[in-house]
Amino acid sequence: MIVYLLYILLLDDDEDFLKLVQKYFQSKGAHVNAYSEPLLALQDFMKNGTNSNSNNNHNHYYDLIISDIRMPEMNGIELASIIRKMNKDIPIILMTASSSSIREDIDSSILKFLKIEDVIAKPIKLKELLEKVNTIKQKMVVKQHNN
Repeated sequence: MIVYLLYILLLDDDEDFLKLVQKYFQSKGAHVNAYSEPLLALQDFMKNGTNSNSNNNHNHYYDLIISDIRMPEMNGIELASIIRKMNKDIPIILMTASSSSIREDIDSSILKFLKIEDVIAKPIKLKELLEKVNTIKQKMVVKQHNN
């Protein structure tokens, strides 16, 4: 698995789930900043994650965002929309508590417009999430190699 040294911004309003995912990815070598409040995560991203070419200067810039869709203050789609205005290339994975809400709540054209990498239904199997993150990381490596 190649998540080693990957910088992840993780958002979920379920703090137990948040800690579980954070610890899991940290145990695999990733750097994870986890937030249960979207506005705080957005502030962090604005401060540390706005470099669209994070591969050249890896002080603390994010490589990936994993966010719940339904959260207080701001939902994951709104968050992704704001982030896209600052960084059009960072991969974003959204999570939802209901597999039926993936298609009912979100128009697929919005997902395409925001370049959402994937929408994952909860309950999430950590190993499957890790595989999806690794697939994204591999795409990032190929893209970097081609540039």
